[in-house]
Parts: sequence; C-alpha cells; structure tokens
Amino acid sequence: MNGQMDPQLEKIIDALPVIRQLFKQDVYLTVMDADGIVRGYSIPDGKRPQMKVGDAFHDPTGALGEVLRTGKAKHNRLPKEVMGEIFEGELVPVMNGSAVAGCIICTYSVDVKEKMTVITSQFREKVNNIQGSLEKLLGGIEDLSSLLANMDQIAGNVESDVHNAVEVVNKINGNASRSNILALNASIEAARSGEYGRGFAVVAGEMGKLANDSGKSSSEIKDTLNKIMEHLSVIISSIKDVGTFAKVYNGNITTIQSILNETIELAGELEEDIQKR
Repeated sequence: MNGQMDPQLEKIIDALPVIRQLFKQDVYLTVMDADGIVRGYSIPDGKRPQMKVGDAFHDPTGALGEVLRTGKAKHNRLPKEVMGEIFEGELVPVMNGSAVAGCIICTYSVDVKEKMTVITSQFREKVNNIQGSLEKLLGGIEDLSSLLANMDQIAGNVESDVHNAVEVVNKINGNASRSNILALNASIEAARSGEYGRGFAVVAGEMGKLANDSGKSSSEIKDTLNKIMEHLSVIISSIKDVGTFAKVYNGNITTIQSILNETIELAGELEEDIQKR
C-alpha cells in the first residue's frame, strides 16, 4: 500500500474539503491507508498538522489498528500526550470490496470541553461547600432560636417572681404603716397613763422607729424591684426582637439553600451536556 494509493482513498481525499464543510466545529479529517500511513489531510484554518503526508501514525490506544484489522468503525479518545491536545473522534474504515483499504478519521479537540467539565465540577463542589456551611449556619440559628425561647420563658418567670416580690413588699409596707399607727396610739395611751405608762411609752417609741425603718426599707426595695422590672421588660423585648430576626434570617437562608440546590442541579445538567458533546 505504500506505493500506489488505493482509488477509494484518492476519491475521499479529493472530497475532503467538501466533507469538512459539513461540520460546524473545527474538525480534523485524516485519511490513512491500511498500513496507518497518512495519505491526506483537511484541517481547520490556522492549524498545523501534527504529521506530514507519508508519516506513519502510531496510535497508543490501538483503536486505529483495530479498525484496520476488523473493518468496523470505532469512537476513540487520544490523550494530550499524543497530539498536544485531547482529541476525540470517529474512525471509519474505507472498504475496497471485502478488503480494508484504509481509514478516514474525523477528530476534534476537546480541550475546552475538558476545561469546562473541570470548571463545572469545581463550581458544583464550591456550591456544595457553601450549601454545607449554610446548613451549619441554619442549625446554629435554630439552636439560637431555641435558646432565645428558653431565655424568654426564664425572663418571664423572673418577671413574675419580681412582681410577686413587689406584692410582698407592698404588704410589708402596709404592715409598717399599721404598726406605726399602733405605736402612735400606744404613745398616746402611755402619755395618758402618766408615770405608769412611761416605760410603755419607750417601747411604743421604739416600735414607731422600727415601723418607720421598715416602711423606708420596703419603699427602697420596691423601687429597686420596679427598676428590675423595667430592665426585664427591655431584656424580654430584646429577646423577642432577636427571635424575630432569627426567624427572618432562617427564612432567607432557606431561600438561598433552595436557589443553591437549583444551581447545583443546573451545574450537573451542564456537566452532563458537556460530556455528551
């Protein structure tokens, strides 16, 4: 076959320029004889052939040898080390009667496709990482919401306890007022008793002082408790506000998760589409 070219191959070589116009992408058309010798080329404009006409093509994948041996077409993929780029394509035998006269190879570079596949895969991985971080954040917000609910309940219980304490102080204050009145009445009766009521007058005076001190202390305690009530009201209001914000952020993150899920699905579809091309 190295001498005179098979007529079937000559016809195909003459038709290569027309054949290549059938393809929109930049395809490489190569015609080889039964010995794997390059007999003709039609390559994209601006590209340089990796082999000259007359060179033997050594296919490390063994696909060319299989096609020439069996006479059956085969899809093949050449690694970057062979042609400087990753190529894919079809190897179709050229028959002359029952004999294999050679092979026409239609290949195209898939470097861009491979890069797009890698980029898409990395993009999907990054989105998955973001999704994982959002899930952790969402879990943290849910824990915060639960903690805030417990704090709100505890603050409500404290508020109720303080309110009860105020009621107790009010009773103490009332008792102090009544004790003061009793001490005053006792002093009046002691004065009426003259010499006999002098000792009782001293006791009544001390009771009056104790009643006054109790009333003053209870008023101070009540003022302090009222301030605590005010602070608790602010705390409870703040807790409710934070809880509301947490719910809003929870909803926003859930929406973002939904969008990311759709993005992941689109990235997967794009990756599959790229692989099919």
